[in-house]
Formats: sequence, structure tokens, C-alpha cells
Amino acid sequence: MVKNLRPLTDKWSSVEWLNALRNTLGPEYQSTIPEATQANIAETIEQIFSYQATRNQVADALVNRIGLVIFKNTSWTNPIAVLKRGMLSQGETIEEVMVGLIKAVDYDFDRDELEKEIFGFKPHEIHSRFHKVNRKDRYGFTVNMPGLRFALLNNELDSFLGRQMASAQTSDQRDEFLLMMNLFREVDKQEAFFNRNVPDVGDTNSDGAASRRLLRGIREFNNVLPFISRQYNPAGVEVAADPDDLILFQTATAAAAMDVEALAAAFQIDKAEVGNRTITVPQQYFGIPGVQAILTSKDFFVVADNLIETTSMFNPAKLSTNYWLHHWQVMSASPFAPLVMFNSDRPSTVITETIAPVTDITAFTIKDKTGATAATNVTRGVLYDVVVEGVTTPTGGPAALDLDVEGATSQFTYITSNGDLYIGPDEDANSITIRATSVDNNYNETTTRGIVGTRVNLAFNPSVSTDVDSDTIEEPVLDANTVRMTSGLKVKTPTVKGVNFTRIIKEAVTFTDTGDIVTVPKHGAIAGDTVKFTTITGTTGITAGTTYYVKDVLSADTFTIAATAGGAVIALTTNGTAATAEFVAKQGTTYIIAGNTEFVAAAAAGYEIAAGSTTSWSFDTP
Repeated sequence: MVKNLRPLTDKWSSVEWLNALRNTLGPEYQSTIPEATQANIAETIEQIFSYQATRNQVADALVNRIGLVIFKNTSWTNPIAVLKRGMLSQGETIEEVMVGLIKAVDYDFDRDELEKEIFGFKPHEIHSRFHKVNRKDRYGFTVNMPGLRFALLNNELDSFLGRQMASAQTSDQRDEFLLMMNLFREVDKQEAFFNRNVPDVGDTNSDGAASRRLLRGIREFNNVLPFISRQYNPAGVEVAADPDDLILFQTATAAAAMDVEALAAAFQIDKAEVGNRTITVPQQYFGIPGVQAILTSKDFFVVADNLIETTSMFNPAKLSTNYWLHHWQVMSASPFAPLVMFNSDRPSTVITETIAPVTDITAFTIKDKTGATAATNVTRGVLYDVVVEGVTTPTGGPAALDLDVEGATSQFTYITSNGDLYIGPDEDANSITIRATSVDNNYNETTTRGIVGTRVNLAFNPSVSTDVDSDTIEEPVLDANTVRMTSGLKVKTPTVKGVNFTRIIKEAVTFTDTGDIVTVPKHGAIAGDTVKFTTITGTTGITAGTTYYVKDVLSADTFTIAATAGGAVIALTTNGTAATAEFVAKQGTTYIIAGNTEFVAAAAAGYEIAAGSTTSWSFDTP
């Protein structure tokens, strides 16, 4: 029967040790060395030690497979090893990455359409630290072969191996503990602790007031650290600690002054579990004068094993084997973990908000959707992205800016808090001023851009009101203003229920016999549109006031006509002219204005124009 080597709960005989080894050393050894019994134990040991190969196999196996079990169960172990990060099996570096918070921006439909928002890079705060293998220690010890043989013969293997190896294991564990505790001193040299002044519970605690003050501080920071803050970690990044990860390192004196019930209340957990949250260490191992306790999280220790191995070499002169225990580790501290020290010799850290007002504003950058920079002028009807940032003194202060546009006349010209600038198509102003103002101290700067591009006069927007005169017929209400347009500009006909629009171009209309061509400047018509003419002179074959249909659109200024939709082209005889050309204006359609153009609004069937409404708009050339 092969016993489980872990845990070591009883003392084994040499017969049990040798047979346990025999079952693990393989068939070659098993064919040479018989199974041990109480009757043949002496002969078996003699046979093992008669040959160097079997002797070395047994010695190495006893040290590496069994001796480790013995001294790990009997020697001193590092009490804070539970905070290590396991085995670093590949490489020699641990990269610790902390991702910061992301700045929010206001949602804006037009901004989301910008290509840079869709495909652009979204940078945010990222911090990283590299922790490398920085401990490569070796511990040597010697196993004397005659002594090992004697221990086997006398069933003293446990105590023999324990004496031989416990020193190496204990030395390793002690050094690991000291190195981990030294991380607190290394951080303290950088003045990275957040300090809370408390009384020395060993000197001034006769009435318990000192320990109560320490407990209040512990409770306070157990409630504070779970919230996002830059104040309590050496790197100064915005992080929060998981309450379940918080660990309190306390001196033995502080532990004696604070009972379990008080600590359980401070950690807000059951007192039976408080031991999982506290580690008691004699004060001299902290190496920091006045320290009573340190509150941090399990993430503070970036400690990971990289190599734990024993090597050996037989010394024929001494009939002994020299062994070396190698222990390689990453031994480092995280700058992102919370770190609060309760100290009787130091004043409390004072949190002060550094006043860093905006003292400068970077140059305004204005780009359109294509990425082209508008360095001098902006164009009507174009959406821009305005980029500008506040500069604080000292750097790092809040630099939020409000953006405003000044000098605009159009209700459609605007700028958003995200920097989206739109120039209204009907903007009358020749220039606008963009002002960036610091939210915190009202520091502001401006930039001015000229306005270029075709100006569009927008038609007034009619709407259908209720039946104001109670005759069961709804009244489309038209704006009473008259809009005058410059030749060559554009107007979009409103879309409104209950209104028909007629577009009258009051420019010289000409008829050409050759080709039967009708010329109307910027007619804006398409095949199938209706057209009427007034005061026809010279030309025959058509009649003023009669509805005709556009047959073929020849150019922006010319077309042919037919008597019916899609019918044959009417033959015009003799060149001539007409005073005006009248077209049906389609709602929601944009037209290029030719010289003197008039839009006439009339009630559709079943509607009536409200009393007092204007029924036409004039668009005159300057």
C-alpha cells in the first residue's frame, strides 16, 4: 500500500518510506531492489547503498519528494504567503495594467454622423507597471550518506531529514517574509502612504481611548476606499477597492489593544471571519517608526514564484550529497492598490484641491466633414467640428469650456457643447465669432470667421389651423410677410396641408419657331409639369391662359410643350414672346429663382385661405 505523502500526519517506518519510493522510481529500480519488509529491511538498505546508482536515486527521491513534505509540514512558513500571486510559469515579467475612466460627451445626432466619431480613435487614461523577477536566492545544505543509512536502519528518517532540510526551508520562508514586509518600507521611502495620525496604542491606551480612535480610523477608511478616488494609491489613479479584498496589517501591540469584536465591527463582518481580513506582525518587521496598522488590499503584493527547485552534487570525499534550494521570485508592490497607514509619529495627510485655473486656450481648429480646415471662412449650410482646449496653470486642473457663437442672425446657426458648429443656409451675417469660456473661472478667448457661400431665403412655413370661422372648412394659415429674393438664389416650397402653390416667373419668355423651343430663364420644370403663358406676342399656335404640358426639357432654360401630358410637341409659328410663365409649384421642392419670380398660394379643394392671409410671395431681383 502506498500512502499519500500529504499531509504528514503520522510517523512512517523505514519500510513504508522505502516501499513508497519503490513504487515511484520505476521498473528499473524495482527490478534491482526488492520490496522491503520488517524481515529484510537491513538487507534491502545494504543493497541500496552498495551501488552508487541506486543510492543516488534513493537519496534524491528522499530529499526532493519526501524531505520537502517533511520540512513544509514541520518548519516555519511565511505567514503572509497567502497574498502571493501563484507561480509565474512563463517569462520573468508581470505587467500590471490599470485602465482609467472615460470622459463623457453629450449625445448629438449630427456629431454621431461625423466620420471621426465613427472611425476615430478613442483615447483614455491607461497606466501600466512592469514587475520583473528580482529575487534569485539559493540555499545550500548537505545530506550525509552514512547518516541517511543510519536513519533508515533505525526508523529515524523523519527527524534526520527534518534536521537536514528544515534550515533551508525556514531560511527561504523567513527571507520571503522579510522581503514582502520590506515592500512597505520601500513605498514609505517614496512618501507614497496616505497617513492618518492616531495615538500610540501601546503608550496611551490605559482607558482604551487610543484603540477606539484607531478603530474609528479603520472603520472610516473601510467605508472610504470602496469609492473611486485618486487620493489613496501611490500612482494617483482613479480606482476603487473591493471591500472583500481589503487587508489590515496590524502590529502585535495594536492587535492586543483591539479585541475581535471591535475589529469585526470595523470591517462590518461577522467576528468569526475577521481573521481573514487581518494579519498581525510584530512592529519591528514593519521597519516604520510609529506605525500602528496599514490598510491595503491583497493586490498590493505583486509577489509570484518563478522557480522553486532543488539541485544536487555527490561529494565522494565526504560520502555526502550537497543540495541547493533555488527560489526565484517577482518581489514588487503595486502602485495602484490603496495604501493607508495609521501612524502615531506622523501628521495626517491633508487632502487639498490644487487651484489650477484656465490661463490659456489653445488655437481654435475648425474642420468640416471631409477633414478640411476652415482657417479663414465658414460656408453657409455646412456642419463643422470645432476643437479647442483649455490650458491650466499648473497643469492637470479642470479645463471644461463652454462654446458660444456670436453675431449670427439665422435661427439655424448654432454651436453645441461638443463643438458642432452649423452655419444656417439663410445666415445674413458676413462673419461670426466663436467664444470659448472656462466653466471654472470665466477665462475666455474668441476667434472670428467670415461667412461665404450662397445664401438661401427660406420660405415661411404655413400650417393648417382649426376651423376658426366655424364653417366646417379648415383654413390654411399663411405668414403675412413678403419675401424678396435675389436672382440666382434658391427657395424651398413649404409642405403644407390644404395649400396649392403656383410659381410665376415674370421674366421675358421667348418662343423660337425653329425647333419649337420655349425659353424661360431657370424654369426648374420637369416633363409633365403644367405651364401657362400671359400676353403672348408674335407667336401663333398657342393661346394665353391655356394650360400646356412640358414635353421635353432641353436645358435649364429651355423646353418644348404639348397640348396633353405626353402628347406631341406643339409646332410654334413665328418667333415671339410672352410676359410670364406660370408653373404649378410642387411642395417641398427647391427652385432656383430667375429674376422676378412670384409664388402664389391658393386653397386646395375643401379648404379656404384664412381671412387676412397673404396669398403670394414675391421674389424680386435687386
